[in-house]
Parts: sequence; structure tokens; C-alpha cells
Amino acid sequence: MVSGDQPRSTAPATPEQAFCPADIMLVRTWLHNRSENTARAYRADVAEFARFTGKPMAEVQLADLQEWHDSMSGASDATRRRRMSAVKSVLTHGAKLGFLPHDAGAAFRLERGRDSLNERILSRQQVLAMLSAEKDPRRHALLALLYGTGLRLSEACSLRWRDMTRRQSGGIATVFGKGSKTRHVQVSASLWKEIVAVKVDGGPDAPVIPGHDGGPLHVRAAHRVVKRAAKRAGLPDDASAHWLRHAFASHQLDAGQPVHWVQAQLGHSSLATTTRYSHANPDAVGADLLA
Repeated sequence: MVSGDQPRSTAPATPEQAFCPADIMLVRTWLHNRSENTARAYRADVAEFARFTGKPMAEVQLADLQEWHDSMSGASDATRRRRMSAVKSVLTHGAKLGFLPHDAGAAFRLERGRDSLNERILSRQQVLAMLSAEKDPRRHALLALLYGTGLRLSEACSLRWRDMTRRQSGGIATVFGKGSKTRHVQVSASLWKEIVAVKVDGGPDAPVIPGHDGGPLHVRAAHRVVKRAAKRAGLPDDASAHWLRHAFASHQLDAGQPVHWVQAQLGHSSLATTTRYSHANPDAVGADLLA
């Protein structure tokens, strides 16, 4: 709940307990086959709305959405848009399948926010500052993997050596990513050498980036590694692993990599999403960002 919001009922222990039995089934069908991280975030947003209204989805009216939107004045524009988009999506899903008598969110106008992507693209010097200050080989390999491939944090933590194929120069990582889509990501020779150096015993199921105990690195632990590296480099407090993904996309395009290649690396469904990263940058680098 955003600071200053006043819920209409006591917050339950878990997001799903915010829903009535009919809404539990609605939300489950809506989230079916979404990634774990996406499902968790969407469920939390919709549960926040359910707690605010204190009523089943079938009784929700346009005024409820407008009131909830106005109550989030203390949240960022991006947070409000994300939450409202989630609620509008579940209401549309429910109406289409007959769970709900009508789509209460259809008439809600969701404003387009200011595109602040440029504020979240790190320069090459900033990325190198993050990397150079990290002395632990395993943590350094994580940062290098994120920047050198553009993987999402969850994708990097999920990689196993069975997903990695050696090539004459570098290798290929088979990534099962957002939207349950599989893509093949190129790994440069310098990055391949670095991840091999932190390889642990465990055969094909061994994690590419191991945790401190040699087991899989948890996403929360990986997030802390990135945040600490960003803080050491003097980056903004909201810098995250996704900023390294943004940097990969921007720097590769600035270096002259074909936009379709960058799109394939990132796993974007739309070419328009990838071309947002195109901008004039004197910081042009080669295809191997870590070389």
C-alpha cells in the first residue's frame, strides 16, 4: 500500500486471501502460464485493489478504479500505470470468460507516461565502474553476464550448464524467458572464459552463476549483488539489474549491431520495443562489450 493510502479492510496475510472464492479462480486463470515473477507481481497488484475496494470483482464499478487511482498520488507514474494495467487486464479477462457481468475497466483512461528510458541507461564508464569495483569472481561473473548478454535477472539465475553450448568463439545460452519463450543468446569469448572460471562441480545441472554454497543463486541474493555494485559505483538508488539490460541494448545498437540481432538477444516480441534504445551515443563499443 502506498504511503498515505487508507485501506477499507484489514490487509490479509497473503495476496490470494484478499480475494473471494470466485475471484481466486478468476485470478488463477488470468495468471495461468505466466512466469513466476510476473504472476507474483500481478497477483500482488490485483490483491491491493481488492483490499482497497473490499468487494468482489463482479461488483467493481468504474468509480472504484478512479478512486483507487486517485488514492495512489504518492506513487510514481510508472507504479500507478503498472497497477492500473494489471487491474484493467484481469477485469477484461473476467468479462470475456463470463466470470464478470461487465468490464468495469474498459472505460478507464490510462494515461501514457513520460518515456524516461534514457534516465535508466548507464554509460559504458558507469558499467565498468560497477565491474571494476567488484572483486569477488562469482559476483563479478554475475554482473558481466547481465551486461554482456542482456539477460533478465531471473533468467541469469536460472541458467544451468546444460543450457550452455560451446562454440569456436564464445558460446550460446539457451534461455527460457518471459512469456514462456525460448531464445538462443550469444555469449562472447571473454564472457565465456569468465563464467567457466567460476564453474562448480555438479554436472549439467550445475548453475552457471553459483551461490556462495555452490548451489543456485537466488534472485534476491543476485539483486543484492547488483545493488551493492551500483552503490559502490555511485549510481542512483533505484539502479537495478534491468539497467544493465538497458545498457546492453543501447550499447550494442550504438556499436552498429543490427536491431533484429539485439531484439533476438533480448527476447523482445516487438521490434518497436528494441528500437527505443536507439540514440546518439559517443560511447560506441564493439559487439563484445566486455572485451
